Amino acid sequence: MLGELIAISAVLTFVGSNAIFRKTEHEVSPTFINFFRTGIGTLTFILIILFLNQFNLLFVIPWELWLLLILSFIFGQVIGDTAYFTAQKELGTTIALAISMTFPLFTFILSLIFLNHRFTPNLLLSLILIGIGITVIGKSKINSDNSRIEKESRSQLPIKIRFQEIFKKDFMKALGFCFIAAIGWAIGAVLIEFTIGQIDQIIHAEELSSIIGNVIRFPFALFILGSMVLRENHLKNKNDDSKKQKISLRSWSFLLVASIIGTSLGAYLYTESIHIAGANVVSLIASAAPLFALPLTYFINKEKITKWGFFGVILTILGVIIILF
Repeated sequence: MLGELIAISAVLTFVGSNAIFRKTEHEVSPTFINFFRTGIGTLTFILIILFLNQFNLLFVIPWELWLLLILSFIFGQVIGDTAYFTAQKELGTTIALAISMTFPLFTFILSLIFLNHRFTPNLLLSLILIGIGITVIGKSKINSDNSRIEKESRSQLPIKIRFQEIFKKDFMKALGFCFIAAIGWAIGAVLIEFTIGQIDQIIHAEELSSIIGNVIRFPFALFILGSMVLRENHLKNKNDDSKKQKISLRSWSFLLVASIIGTSLGAYLYTESIHIAGANVVSLIASAAPLFALPLTYFINKEKITKWGFFGVILTILGVIIILF
């Protein structure tokens, strides 16, 4: 029961922080958001391990586990989270979560391929429900935006047609980022469950395993994301001679608050929940994240969803739940 409660808390911090991050999207890129939150997380976990005077335990962990922990963060946070934040900018928090939280399906498919797990008919039903759900979400999103454009400019039909073509391309691109996020999270979750279990056996202090794992994972991810931000800024300066937009104090405040909630606290809760309850249980609870997102995103960002969009979200969640039983 403790693992399930921690997993629910982790989902709430993830959803809440993502809704707050959305307030900064007009000034910062998805890569910078991920870089900043990872920097806050790195500082947090290093300070915690120093405060507990357990820094020496890091050097007890064999290099093979260091490598797996680094890979878990590359797949889960560098690839998965960056792809998610990119999709969220286009689709909004609720819809992006509904599609990205199909990662248990990819976990199951990967286990079929690499771990020789038994095939079950649930996989086909899950694929059908998720496919229908995503199709409904896509159509409702396109129709909703077309209705908004019609209200703004009823007499300019060519503009509407051109917008619809562009939007379909943007939606498909965002959809691709959602699936990249889902696959990255699936690989990351499996690696975390294995490595944290191995650390338990080495240090014999379960309460420190998640913290040690994050102290190892975060700095390497910060370095990778920092390189990505530098490259992004270089390309932006090269292609645009105009003055670089400064980040407002308001956006810095949102970035800091969301990072503390979603990364400093959220990353620990997420790692600990996988450690206690296992990746499958956490996946099941995380699949309901879009339902948690609905009231939070409306309260924070006034983000609404149509009836058909909500129906698509429900179908997608049901498809994920089926694969977990």
